[in-house]
Amino acid sequence: MGVLACATSTANAQEAMYTQAATMPSPGTYVYRTQFHLWAYGSNPADGSKRTEKVESMNTLAIGLVRDWALNIDMTAEANRTEDGTTGEWKSDKSIEEVDLMVKWRIYQNDRGGIDTERIALLGGVVFDNAQDDDLAGIAVSPHVGAVYTVVRGRHGFNQDLLFKLNTGGDNADNFGGEGPSDAIFFNSAYVYRFYPSRFRPDSEGAWYITAEMNGLYETNGDIELRWSPGVMYEGRWYAFEVMMQLPLWNEVDHRAELDAGFGFGFRFTF
Repeated sequence: MGVLACATSTANAQEAMYTQAATMPSPGTYVYRTQFHLWAYGSNPADGSKRTEKVESMNTLAIGLVRDWALNIDMTAEANRTEDGTTGEWKSDKSIEEVDLMVKWRIYQNDRGGIDTERIALLGGVVFDNAQDDDLAGIAVSPHVGAVYTVVRGRHGFNQDLLFKLNTGGDNADNFGGEGPSDAIFFNSAYVYRFYPSRFRPDSEGAWYITAEMNGLYETNGDIELRWSPGVMYEGRWYAFEVMMQLPLWNEVDHRAELDAGFGFGFRFTF
């Protein structure tokens, strides 16, 4: 029975840090996820800044509504400082960056026994973006739609998502990826490998995973980039911990600052 409980919990999770998964809490269940990120960006042609450093906090509540339906509520806050490219002076700012309401609808599920599963979910929602203004005036409302595919086979898991965001506001000076005046297409892939334990036992309380993500973004102004995100994750029956780096892999970015490096860690709790 312990093996079954742990295996079920693991099959319903296996979600990397920056890629969606076609898993969701069961009806009446809540998953609270908090993440913290440190970002470093280079020069920005939109405002002439030399570099920008950001500290970001994202809090997510996933709510199981009915079978195959869930609601995600994300709120992101940030503090940043920017070095002027001419004077060398630093300017600081902080704001509630955005609130994202997203509905997830699982349209396909094939559980093959044990933790093996294959699932597809559709995603849709709206982002209330305040990144360009720290006094809650001039909030942009941007809809987004997408889909995600998840497969788990033994110790291996894979997630692939594709999302389109119709941006209705924003400017390139405050755009660090998908938040500017151009529409955005996000495409993310995540591989998850359970390195301990090799098999679940009756006394298993959780599992350790290596995660590797490829995070892509195309904006309709022609900017495109790929990021590489390696990490480690622990998932227990009721909580999880994750830590990950994000590094530039390839880009053709001409309208905003490029990523130099990022670091993130977070926790998840199910209740």
